[in-house]
Amino acid sequence: MPFPAELGSDVAAVWTNLLARVNAEQGVALERCNVTTVQGKGGVPHLVMAAHFGYGQGQTAVVGLCLPPPHSERTVRAVLLALASLQWSLTEHHHTALLQTARLLEVLGHVASQEGAHAAAQEWVNRTAVWARECLAGTPGENAGLGLALFEVRYGRPRWWVGSDTAWAQKAAPAVLEATEQASRAVASLDEVHAAGWCAVPALAQGRATAVLVVRQGEGGSSDEVLRVLRSSLSLVEPLLREWRLAERPLWHHGWDASVHAVRQLTRAEEHGHLRWKLGAAAALLSAVVLLAIPFDERVSAPLSIEGQTRQLATAPFDGFVAEVFARPGERVQRGQQLLALETRELKVEKAKHLSDHEQAAGKLRQAMAEHDAAAAALASAQVQQAQAQLDLIENKLARAVVLAPLDGLVVSGDWAQQIGAPLEVGKQLFEIAAVDRYRVALHVADSDIARVRPGQAGELRLAGSPHRSYPFRVSLVTATASVHEGANGFRVEADWQGPVPSLSPGMQGVGKVTVGRANLMTIWMRSSIDWLRMKWWTWWW
Repeated sequence: MPFPAELGSDVAAVWTNLLARVNAEQGVALERCNVTTVQGKGGVPHLVMAAHFGYGQGQTAVVGLCLPPPHSERTVRAVLLALASLQWSLTEHHHTALLQTARLLEVLGHVASQEGAHAAAQEWVNRTAVWARECLAGTPGENAGLGLALFEVRYGRPRWWVGSDTAWAQKAAPAVLEATEQASRAVASLDEVHAAGWCAVPALAQGRATAVLVVRQGEGGSSDEVLRVLRSSLSLVEPLLREWRLAERPLWHHGWDASVHAVRQLTRAEEHGHLRWKLGAAAALLSAVVLLAIPFDERVSAPLSIEGQTRQLATAPFDGFVAEVFARPGERVQRGQQLLALETRELKVEKAKHLSDHEQAAGKLRQAMAEHDAAAAALASAQVQQAQAQLDLIENKLARAVVLAPLDGLVVSGDWAQQIGAPLEVGKQLFEIAAVDRYRVALHVADSDIARVRPGQAGELRLAGSPHRSYPFRVSLVTATASVHEGANGFRVEADWQGPVPSLSPGMQGVGKVTVGRANLMTIWMRSSIDWLRMKWWTWWW
C-alpha cells in the first residue's frame, strides 16, 4: 500500500517500515517523521500510525494515519477508539453467526464429555432448551412453556428417549402420547410437522429418519430463529448420539446385525453391489480351505554358518613377540607354509651364552682328564651335559620360531598383520585353518523349535553372499550345546552339505530351513503363539 506522494519520500519510507511491523499480533505501530511536502514546506514532526484489523471471513486491512502536531496520548486513544468502532461496524453482521457457532461448539463439548449416550442426550436436550428459551425471551428462564423431547427411531417407529427438564417420563402420560404422535407423523412424512402447540423436526440419514426432536411450544409459539437453532443443533449432535447409542449395544447384538447384513447382501441379487459380497464370500471360503485343509511342509528357520569339515589350530610354541606375518584370514595355504615368525634375537643371545658355557665346560673336562682328576672330570662332564641340554632347548625353540600351516586349507581366523611386536604366550591360538574339500553346516536352532529337529531331516539354505540360490543339506547331529545368538537362546545343530559344493569360504553366514513335518497353514502360523499361550497359562494358573 503506497503512501500519498505529496507527503514526501520520508513519510513513504516510514510507512513501508510500519507495514512490515504491523500484523495480527501487533495491531498498532507508531513512528515519528518530519514531513517535507513537495511544495517545499515541511520540517514539522508528524506522527505516522498503522493499525491492523480484520472485518470478517478472514479479510484483513491496514489503516494508516499521519497526525500533525500537537500529539498527545488522548489523541492516540481517540484514534484507536475510532478504528475500533470502524472494525465493529464492519464485523457486526458476522457477530451473530459467530456467537451461534460458539454456542453450538460449547453444547457439543458438554455432550461429548458425558460418559454414556443417554446422559449425553439428556445434557444436549437440557442445554438446547435453555438456549431456545433465551432466544425467545431474551433472558434465561423467562419463557418456561417451551419444552423439548428427543425420540430415537428403531425399525421405523419413534421411541421416547429423553426430555428437557425431565429425568423420567411415564409413557402413558397424555403429553408423552401426543408428542409420540407428532414424532410418528414426522417419521412417516420425513419432514417437519407443525401442529397447534407442537413442532416435530426429524433427523435424516440415508433417506430414513433416525431421530425426532419434538418441540412443545409456549404461548407465543416458536420463532424462525428458534427453529433455526434447533435444526442446527440437532444436525450437529444427532450423528454423535446415534453412533454412541449403537456402540453401547451388547456384543451379541453387533454380531447379529453384522450377520444379518452379510446374509442379506449374499442372498439378494437385484443390486450390482451384492456381486462383490458373493465374490468376497467365495474368496473367504477358498482361503479357509487353503488355510485349514491343505497340508504344507512345516519348516524351522535358523541362522547358520559354514564350517570346514576338518579344522586345525596353529598356536604359539613358546613365549615371545611377533616378528613377521606371512598369512592373513581368507588366504589359502599349503601344509608346511610359513604363517608367522617370532622374534629370535634373545634366543640367539642365549644360544651364544650356552655355547660359551659348553666350550668352557668341555675345556675343564679335557684338563681334568689330562690331570687324571676323577672328581673334577665328573663335575666337568655334568656341566657339559647341562650346557648341551640348554643348547638343544634353544635350538628347538629356534627351529619352531616360524609357525607353519598344519594342513592344506583356508585361514579362517588370525589377523596378526597389525600386531607386529605384540607379546605372545605359549599355547595362544594364532591361526585357525579349515580344509576346503568338505564343508559342514552349523545351525543355531531356537530352543522353542529344537524338540522338532531330528537327525536325517532335510533342509535348504541360502547364503548372504548368494541369496538368489538355495542349497540342500541334511541334519546329521543335534547337540546339547546351548548358546546365545542375537539375544536368542538355542542349540547347535550340525548338517552335511548335499550335492555339489560351490565356491565357498568357511565362515559364510546365511539362513537355513529344516523340514520337520507337514501341517496346514493355520497351524504353522499359529504354533508359536499357541506355545506361548500354553506356557503363560501354565505359569499363571498351575
